[in-house]
Amino acid sequence: MRLNRTITTFALVAITALCAATIAYATIRGSSGNGEDSNAPHWLLVGRSHDTKLSNAGKQATMRREIVCLNQDVEDSQPSPTLILSGGCDTGDYMYVFQFQSRANNLSVDIRHLVGFDSSNANNFGVMICDSPTNTIELCANATVSQIPNFTTTTTSNSVTFTVPNSFPNYPAGTAQQGRGLTFFVITNQQSSPLPIGLPTVGIH
Repeated sequence: MRLNRTITTFALVAITALCAATIAYATIRGSSGNGEDSNAPHWLLVGRSHDTKLSNAGKQATMRREIVCLNQDVEDSQPSPTLILSGGCDTGDYMYVFQFQSRANNLSVDIRHLVGFDSSNANNFGVMICDSPTNTIELCANATVSQIPNFTTTTTSNSVTFTVPNSFPNYPAGTAQQGRGLTFFVITNQQSSPLPIGLPTVGIH
């Protein structure tokens, strides 16, 4: 089954059940929805990483990642921070951003061990594009909506797999902070226990 993408920043879309997993619609989200350069201390919890090499069954990819506080509530930026929550997002709403480059065909990206993941809400996973000059310091795909491949998304209660058919896209670089490559995001809600942060694992096949 092929994904028909919803082309809006915050889309409400249908989910199709398929046994234990779901083939689902996903959201294309603009980086401007997460914050602006001027208030980055409030939303950028963990800045972009160095490239990580991933390989499996002859396929290879490089990945960068960062963590965003969805509600722009980095604890350490709060007027009266809760000290035992230092280093986290005050409400426990975390957005994980993953940027990939690859020359593989039909590449699947597996993001697993998600804590507090609601797979029934398609706003919680999809592609992040660079859409505004007011946010130039977040990882994002330097591409238009029409340039995003018709990827398939499969979810479980604690994982999401993005499968990109045919050739993996090659986008021009954005700013040094925006990076270069197809950029996925996943949102989790850990309000009952904002810390320790449940860090997902990433693999390819």
